[in-house]
Amino acid sequence: MNVPDINSIIPLIAAGFYALLLIVALVRHSHHAKAMRWFLVLLVASLAWEFSIFFAPHVLYPNLPLKVLLANTAVLTMTTAVYLDWQLRQRWVILGAAAILSVIIIDLLAANILIPEIATLNLPSITYGNLISYLTWFGISGLLLIRSWRTYQQTHFPWHANRLLYWSISLCVFFIGEILLFITIPALIIVGQILRYVGLVSMSYAIFSFRIFDVRTRSRRAFAFLLINTISALPFVGALLLSLRISEALTSPIPISIFLAIIATLVIFFYQPFRTAVEKLTYHYIIGESFNTSQVVRNYSQAISRTLDVQQLSLLIIGTLSELLETNRGALMLFTKLEDGRYEINPIPGMGKISRTIIKLPEKSLFVETLTAQRQPMLQYDIDYNPEFSSFRDETKQWLREHAMEAFVPICAGDEITALIAIGPKNSSVPYQPSELELTQILADQTVVALQNARLFSELGDQNEHIRDLNRDLVDQNERLEIMDRVKSDFITIASHELRTPLTQVKGYTDILAAMNEENALTREQTREIVGHVNRATVQLESLITAMLDASQLDVDGMQLTFVKTRLDTVLKLSVEPLIQAMRERRITLTLNGIEDLPQILADFKRLVQSFTNIIGNAVKYTPDHGDITINAQLIPSQIEEEEFLEIVFMDSGIGIDPKFT
Repeated sequence: MNVPDINSIIPLIAAGFYALLLIVALVRHSHHAKAMRWFLVLLVASLAWEFSIFFAPHVLYPNLPLKVLLANTAVLTMTTAVYLDWQLRQRWVILGAAAILSVIIIDLLAANILIPEIATLNLPSITYGNLISYLTWFGISGLLLIRSWRTYQQTHFPWHANRLLYWSISLCVFFIGEILLFITIPALIIVGQILRYVGLVSMSYAIFSFRIFDVRTRSRRAFAFLLINTISALPFVGALLLSLRISEALTSPIPISIFLAIIATLVIFFYQPFRTAVEKLTYHYIIGESFNTSQVVRNYSQAISRTLDVQQLSLLIIGTLSELLETNRGALMLFTKLEDGRYEINPIPGMGKISRTIIKLPEKSLFVETLTAQRQPMLQYDIDYNPEFSSFRDETKQWLREHAMEAFVPICAGDEITALIAIGPKNSSVPYQPSELELTQILADQTVVALQNARLFSELGDQNEHIRDLNRDLVDQNERLEIMDRVKSDFITIASHELRTPLTQVKGYTDILAAMNEENALTREQTREIVGHVNRATVQLESLITAMLDASQLDVDGMQLTFVKTRLDTVLKLSVEPLIQAMRERRITLTLNGIEDLPQILADFKRLVQSFTNIIGNAVKYTPDHGDITINAQLIPSQIEEEEFLEIVFMDSGIGIDPKFT
């Protein structure tokens, strides 16, 4: 069979395999429906491409297989964008359509025009249309590979990154196969078809299965297996070569047999220790050290049994896991069942910067029910891609994703979940292995009693702190009551004194009026003067009683206020006016600063005048003669909102206020 016959049969055979894969894809169920639809389109496009290669000699349209191949690449680009959940996926559709349309137009305009530079090099003739098609294919394929690889490098979760790495490797195998198909050598064409098909099969596996095997760990184990067997075979090879050399040098058969027996005995004797040493070194530097589970559990149990603080317990748990699993992030998440049946989750940081945001989950939360039922670690990858967890609440998914943890290990007491051990990704970005997750679950089971004791101790401490706060409040309340009693006594004393003064005046003037009336010694002028004194005393008495009533209304929040636009300079002038005569008589200097610059405010004008009059009057009363009273007013900006506050400070040179009343 000649080369043209082979080249014509290969596309039909490949089309049969693509048809078989298409049937399997139609039968199988995928958790990623959108990616599955685009993958089916890709398989149909691959079938069309194989048939275009087969019928190319009979089709008049130039370079038809290349155009169908570009369509395949465009569909693969969209499949990748949907599977990897890229944003703005429409850009890739527009890019692919524009590239294919441009190539078709160039083909129609310059279908059979050869490139002269290539024709002079005795290479296969290439037209401008072919060159543009190849360059377009390389451009789209290169962009797709670069974007996939960058997405892989930007992903912090190991299992998420493993998914991207697997898809990137599948793309590389797929595109390498297509590159080999460009070469007109039958052997390379067959290899190219196989690689392209293997790439599609691996993509179908990724789309069908939400969990993909650990690519990096499998690769390391395969490399370690080859390395161990290669190095372990060296003693046999060396012994064989040595035996051949010695057998050539010796002529007697008896010494040769004895020597070969000695060499075989030595090789057998030292082979097993040698292989064991090679395995230990290889697994230490390539796979990583294993741990002694029983020793780890024993040391861990002894450490947590002495811890009675939840925060310290969190530090101890995450610190232990950090040493074993090489992670630098983790937290202990406490579950509290509320009275309404909901669960409250409170993160207790153990290592790294952890959000302390508390979330409340419903009683029938799928997240809680799954952890309680399975009692196995749950990966963030499962939460994002496992179809069984697709009904998780968006709020729960977002809260878990914000903590950037790789695994959540439940701590259950009986049928109730009490806490989670949340651990972040490894520093090496390698996914957690089943043995490591099993160890974390064993440690979580060992934590149940210690966590219960720590929470009880913490609750007891909170209760004691609450009791201490109550005691402090009682002491403060008693002090306030004592101060109020003293203030009340002082108020009664002062009020009695203030009331006695006008009453004494009224009593004295009425006695004078009665005595002079009996003696018929009253004149009209004297009567007017005595009545004036009595009126002033009654006005003062009325003012004191009004002030006492106002004070009682303040105590019961019964005072009615009327707010109007008020200027503080007017208020202060009216407040000072009744006290000007007293300040002149006692030579007291009053200074007002910044009053004119104040804006209008909403206030009860009457009550404000009354309040300022009382404050200034108190300052006049307790300021010695020739003293000073200063009133400063200014605007103060707010530190929280874009508002301004008025500050009015009354200062005098008197004895001041007792600090315990301030």
